[in-house]
Amino acid sequence: MTIRRPCTGARRLLAPLAVAAALLAPPAQADLISPGELSRPHEKLEGLQNCTKCHPAGKQFSAEKCLECHKELRPSLSAGKGFHGRSSEKKCETCHHEHHGKDFPQIDWGDAGQKAFDHARTGYPLVGKHAKAKCETCHDPRRVTDSAVKEVLAKGRKSLLGAPATCAGCHFDEHRTQLGNDCQKCHDPNAWKPANKGFDHALTKYPLNGLHAKVPCAKCHVPLVDPEGKHTFPQAVSVTYAKYKPLPFAACTDCHKDPHQSRFGALCITCHVVEGWKIMKVGQGDKIAFHEKARYQLRGAHQQVECKFCHGPFEGQVKARYKDLAFKACTDCHQDAHLGQLGKPGLPPAACDRCHVVQGWVPVRFELADHQKTKYPLEGAHVAVACDRCHVKTSKLADKAPASMRAEMRRQRRPVKVSEFTMEKKVDGKKCTSCHRDVHQAQFEKRMAVDGCTACHDQVTFTKTRFDHARDTKFRLDGKHGKTACASCHATATGKDGKPYVKYAGAPMACAKCHADRHAAQFAVKKVTECASCHGVEEWKKLKFVHGEPFTTYTLTGKHAKVACEKCHPAVKIGSLEIKRYKPVSRDCQGCHADFHKGAFRGYEP
Repeated sequence: MTIRRPCTGARRLLAPLAVAAALLAPPAQADLISPGELSRPHEKLEGLQNCTKCHPAGKQFSAEKCLECHKELRPSLSAGKGFHGRSSEKKCETCHHEHHGKDFPQIDWGDAGQKAFDHARTGYPLVGKHAKAKCETCHDPRRVTDSAVKEVLAKGRKSLLGAPATCAGCHFDEHRTQLGNDCQKCHDPNAWKPANKGFDHALTKYPLNGLHAKVPCAKCHVPLVDPEGKHTFPQAVSVTYAKYKPLPFAACTDCHKDPHQSRFGALCITCHVVEGWKIMKVGQGDKIAFHEKARYQLRGAHQQVECKFCHGPFEGQVKARYKDLAFKACTDCHQDAHLGQLGKPGLPPAACDRCHVVQGWVPVRFELADHQKTKYPLEGAHVAVACDRCHVKTSKLADKAPASMRAEMRRQRRPVKVSEFTMEKKVDGKKCTSCHRDVHQAQFEKRMAVDGCTACHDQVTFTKTRFDHARDTKFRLDGKHGKTACASCHATATGKDGKPYVKYAGAPMACAKCHADRHAAQFAVKKVTECASCHGVEEWKKLKFVHGEPFTTYTLTGKHAKVACEKCHPAVKIGSLEIKRYKPVSRDCQGCHADFHKGAFRGYEP
């Protein structure tokens, strides 16, 4: 018999009616009114006893029942993201039909099929070259990072969920992490080349002026070869890539050969300009001589600055300005490169000449003696710590540059220059954890709240401690315990942050927690063996035990006292373990000795 697939409307009507009939009809008639065979992924749910696992008795079909198995859908539904989270249709059976046979498709794409699916309904519209990509290219199980979806795929089930929505999720980084992960700053989905979106070399640290603007990119950004590029997933488009960072550009000689062989100094701009090598600066000496008569004399690196960078004209100006220019503070001309880290809120920035000189921005003249005047004087090993270990370098500081600063730099056609070192750290000098990770994973939290790390450590060296096991713990290290390596009792564990640490707190103090019971619990009282009753910490084989009170009621007298222990306490095997048998041991003569009288005196009472 041929089973025809009913139309979508008919399927929606017949499926719930058939299920209801199956639940109400007697078991003997169930096979006659069954809606049909389940699909292969759901075939384990065949049989009338399983109907209510998906169809609540006496109720409409519930999507919540689907989610009891398809848990990977809950995050997107809760967040209102993805196709299921954004869809107004909340009935699973609208798109996913059952009871049409094992090989019936799980998804109803409609009459136009999967290729006609509107991908914008997922929240990620396919535009540009993405619109031409094959579904399986993006919906590749290897691209999935969502743990719930990966678990589904690991069970052999198929799913279109979990496809990445970021460039890096599908594409290889052709710049090899040089330019960050935000590809859309320069590229768009229409084509990888040219990178004509948002990039402006004038906003970089090195604007292209004069003849530099005509130089081909590859002259400065030379191609490099990455032989591993073809062996990755996703695979690189090309094994060659342009080098963008780091590139030296502070001096002309970083790119150009000095034909004068340094006879005229290292600053080429003293005589030359970027408009052309043969265009010479005229009157540089006259400019310096003129400024000597002005209220602001040019010193150090200021002598090499072109007039237009101070006098303009800038954007919005018609003529250069020479009078009434502020110059008393560095910030009258220069933006605060530390973004207020060294000043107090509401007050002008700190004076730059505390650390810098006009001869050059670097090196900085901030020595140890200066640090000792701060809120955190350096002591002990801190004196030898490199500055950048505390004042870390982060490119995120540049993102905090205010809009007013960016606008002013753009007006002056100058790049935004921000120091990437964090300067003002909020450090509590009494709390080492302000800078250092708690390597003990909060095991000594209560003690640290009172004394901090200095209860055991000092600033000279971390490894030398003031810890005393007898004074600071409830467990004295006596006898051989005093010679035992710390790691024998204090094992290494993995903390919540995934990093290893030595477990000190909660170390066991009972013998049985560290030592195996060589007597197989023969001397256990309420399942606990008290080893110290017979053994001491000085020597395991040196016993406190004597064959008499209070250890045993069986005192060895006469020749019994000379009998070797193993004669009465033989070795026995319990599995692969060999132990001495101490309990139970017969105390009757015939338990150990043969009756040479052959029972002649049995029953005799002396």
